[in-house]
Amino acid sequence: MWRLLSITLLWAMATGSMAQDIYLYPYKKVSIGSKAIRSISFSTLPKWVAVETDGMLTIRSVDDGREVKSLPSKSAIALHDFIDSDKVFLYFDEKGQLVEFSMDNLSVTHSLSLDKEIRLSCLDPTAQYLSWVNGSNEIQIYDIKADMTAGRVAANPRIKKAKFVGYDRFGQQLAAISDIGDAFTYNPLNQRLLRQLKLQSGEVANSKSIIHSVATNSGGDKFLVGLQEVNLQKGASQGAQPRPVAPGQPSQTGPQVYSFGGLERRNMIVVYDWSTGEEVKRFPLRYRIDGMALGPGPNHVAYFSEDSKSINLLNLDKATIGSTVAVDDKPTAIALSDDGEMLAVGTAKGTLNLFEVVRNDPPEIRILKPGVSRGLGDHVVHEADLRIEGAIEGGDRIEKVFVNGEPANFNFGKDFSADVTLEKGKNRITITVQNTEAQVTDKDFYVTYEPRNAPVKEKIPGGPQKFKGKRLALVIGNAEYSSNAKLRNTRNDAASMAVELQALGFEVMKVLDGTYEQMKNAIYAFGDKAQTVDVSVFFYAGHGLEVDGTNYLVPVDADIQSALDVKQKAIPLTGVIRTMEFANDEGLNMIILDACRNNPFPTGKRSSGSGLARIQTPSGTLIAYSTDPGSVASDGDRENGLYTGELIKQLSISQRIEDVFMNTRNAVERMSNGAQRPWEEARLKGVFYLK
Repeated sequence: MWRLLSITLLWAMATGSMAQDIYLYPYKKVSIGSKAIRSISFSTLPKWVAVETDGMLTIRSVDDGREVKSLPSKSAIALHDFIDSDKVFLYFDEKGQLVEFSMDNLSVTHSLSLDKEIRLSCLDPTAQYLSWVNGSNEIQIYDIKADMTAGRVAANPRIKKAKFVGYDRFGQQLAAISDIGDAFTYNPLNQRLLRQLKLQSGEVANSKSIIHSVATNSGGDKFLVGLQEVNLQKGASQGAQPRPVAPGQPSQTGPQVYSFGGLERRNMIVVYDWSTGEEVKRFPLRYRIDGMALGPGPNHVAYFSEDSKSINLLNLDKATIGSTVAVDDKPTAIALSDDGEMLAVGTAKGTLNLFEVVRNDPPEIRILKPGVSRGLGDHVVHEADLRIEGAIEGGDRIEKVFVNGEPANFNFGKDFSADVTLEKGKNRITITVQNTEAQVTDKDFYVTYEPRNAPVKEKIPGGPQKFKGKRLALVIGNAEYSSNAKLRNTRNDAASMAVELQALGFEVMKVLDGTYEQMKNAIYAFGDKAQTVDVSVFFYAGHGLEVDGTNYLVPVDADIQSALDVKQKAIPLTGVIRTMEFANDEGLNMIILDACRNNPFPTGKRSSGSGLARIQTPSGTLIAYSTDPGSVASDGDRENGLYTGELIKQLSISQRIEDVFMNTRNAVERMSNGAQRPWEEARLKGVFYLK
């Protein structure tokens, strides 16, 4: 039942902050054996969880914990994961053996030896490139799809004790970080050094910083290090003597500075920006951080220390620990599912602890009517007028209650009620409770309004409209390519789409004829802003290419002469998807690609030559293509391209978002006599109307 949580309800608790509070609820314990759990991975949905204990891998069902497959290995595992839309499970052991399994019949489909000694390994965002640090202190890059070596970074003795190797959101930067904070970032395609940093605390002169854990988020815009600063103090007393917490440090974290036999130790998490390498913020903590899982969302990290049996969820915005759960033994491994709905913690005695990740679910505000509760399907009503009734439990000196910003009927016996008018589709309802000290607690839930007799689709009369919820769009139109690949209508398409989205209540960020840096920076800024919105839209009109199953958006300054040029000089669509999925993980995300024009670039045999490839759609997202996979779309002989012109018409009509794209598709197929067939894939978390 836990999978239904994000589809149905979003409970919110906030105290003077836009960031969600998130809580961990025990879901299941599974005994894997008597040996310590070393690593954990989830399938994408997540249906399965893979657990490694000293060379033995088991794949288990998340629902009931039963064993699906046991996979013995001759050595410890360096990496394991589910790829290709969960159709394939692979593992890479520390002796360099790569093994792939089909999840359909649980049989080995591929096995080969790649190296002799593996210290640390990772996959890029597309799961195409396997990268690892070997016993010779080299970084090797292997193309899984092409079954060939893709590159090698020369030996670097300063990454001998690597604590992290991983990619940014676009898969165009590969970083390696050592246990003493030496950080190197490379271009994975040509293996050139991009940046070198020293990650350290620096709070005490002549101290030494030791990195115990590193994590990056699925959005790939931040990475966190759990470090311990060690400083020799002359005359320090024997034994542990905690110092008091300094003002402004995270609450509920306890003392942060200890003296042990003349050594002063400070434990902290430090947040860095991936693109610049600059420190963003730091959080002093009581215990050393031995494992982290960054997420769910952009503002939380779950972590553990081997010195404590507690698993803490740190809110990076508020600098507070919002949720703490305990396990029965020393924690040894931690992992978060891709959709951010399940946290797994392994222990030294082989117990797998699964926790539900519940967004904004404090128990103080209870909704009595409508009858919504955690674990049920999306609550649907058929009348626009809805009576809200509820009770407040555990609050002191409650003074006011608001529903969607309007005062509710409150009898001070802690019962409240209010009437709200719903819009068609998914509605967010916010209950706000304020006490006599002006402390505010919010709780949100969703209700879907579907009229019993759907009205005839017609245009809404002109004039200004009032829209609920925050909406953000990034619109890019590329036409003036530096090569001979110029396009006629893409700038017009972007400009027209920007006007229509503004009329629909969107804040619009617009880039016309974007260079690589302009597009990349716009996507970064878009991701930052999208963290506080209900609906986000990314629209792109211009050249789009597919290479090795990955789709790329081509900047106007890209000189494309080969498939390698595409990977180096174009923007991978996976980076956009990860940005939106991570930033706006509970609302509606739409990606609209009018990017299937004829391909004029000499990309070689490894490119399809035209069209875009079909990709997996994340939860809460709709991806719309102007034509079907591998085909091309008409640039049009009017002001707008055929697809965008019709889409703008449909957006101006009051209808469900799925109907907007269905009607666009039908119209384009009809007008092109079947030559152009738009398509879309959607995994939405509710019913949405933009008008």
